[in-house]
Amino acid sequence: MKKILIASLSAAAFAGCVTSYNEPPPPQQPRTIPQENVRIDAPKVSVPTAPQQVVTPPAAPQARKVASWAEKPLRVLVSLDDGQAAESPSTYKRTIQTNLEGGLARTGYRVVYAKPAEILVYGTLRARKVNTRGTRVAWTGEADMEVTRAPEVNVINGQKMVDVVAKRRFDAKSGDARTDPDAQKILGDRLASSLTGFAQDGVRKVGGTMRSCSLTVANAWQPQDAPGYPTLFTQRVSAMPGVYACSIITTDNAARCFSAEVIYDSAAYPDGFINRLYLDPELRIVR
Repeated sequence: MKKILIASLSAAAFAGCVTSYNEPPPPQQPRTIPQENVRIDAPKVSVPTAPQQVVTPPAAPQARKVASWAEKPLRVLVSLDDGQAAESPSTYKRTIQTNLEGGLARTGYRVVYAKPAEILVYGTLRARKVNTRGTRVAWTGEADMEVTRAPEVNVINGQKMVDVVAKRRFDAKSGDARTDPDAQKILGDRLASSLTGFAQDGVRKVGGTMRSCSLTVANAWQPQDAPGYPTLFTQRVSAMPGVYACSIITTDNAARCFSAEVIYDSAAYPDGFINRLYLDPELRIVR
């Protein structure tokens, strides 16, 4: 019985003294990451930022207006030909021209000595000595007169023509005088009265309801406009009914304005020509 007990205790003690050994783990293999899953972050570089500029919005364009306008007398050019050089006209021609120009100016027309002009008065003069008796001489003369409208202001609806309003021949005789210049002056004076009356009537017929207007457009150049606004203005105004001609006289880029001259038929604008400009949406002119 004692032997069995000793054997059991020995077995139990032996069993409690059993030593346990742990084997080392197998080495780990490196893990391969697919290239498409690799993300490389670039190093952050601090870039100095420029200070932001405050952009001022463009100012609202000022209204384009007709700053000033005025009616002007029509221009009349008197052109006489006596067959002599221009720098040495005959006494006959000088006498007639002086009377013609004075008579036309008194009727409210502006006499000019070179083109442009709206009305033209042409005259062909001829004079010759017809009698000499001792110290006395006499001259006789003729004048072919014609009143026309200038071709450049006679273009209406594309029709261009020379409108001869009146054409007539006049003649006179000086009577006896002491010298040739005296006889020519007497001859010119005798013809001048008839010629002046004829020219005044002819000019009135040509002028009729024709008017000349000069105007200034302020704030003509606007930020939203093309640089050719004066060209647009002349094109639009020239196309208006009853307008004979429209031309730019002066421009002032610094002041943003220009001046124009318009020749028109007042009968086509019973409400006033300037009032009609406000109705054109392309011109954008306000009151």
